[in-house]
Amino acid sequence: MKRKFNTRRKMSAIVALALAAAVTLTAGIETYGISGNKDLMVYNVEASLERAYDEVTMEEELDFDFALEEEQVEIIKIYDKEDNLINSIVLEEGEVIENSETKKMLNQAEFLTRYNNTSLYKIN
Repeated sequence: MKRKFNTRRKMSAIVALALAAAVTLTAGIETYGISGNKDLMVYNVEASLERAYDEVTMEEELDFDFALEEEQVEIIKIYDKEDNLINSIVLEEGEVIENSETKKMLNQAEFLTRYNNTSLYKIN
């Protein structure tokens, strides 16, 4: 009788251990996304690289065109002692200041700063 009791205990322990291992294995597979029911997703690396290359080259072309348009115009602003705008000059590429009064003001003014294509001068 004692032998049957030990055999039943061992069998019960083995079944419980197998059941626990099966539950743990199934939970682990579901957690990491490896499921037997789901199809594997195919990823086309070449197509995505081509698409990324096209996007980068298109952005570079847009940036390059925009930079050329900025460089074609120069703006000069001249301020007085109280920081009031006296004169604003817009010069196209290759153009020079022809007005003699504007030239005098610019020669009297002190250069302050330049940002993008705008230069700021101040007459003291």
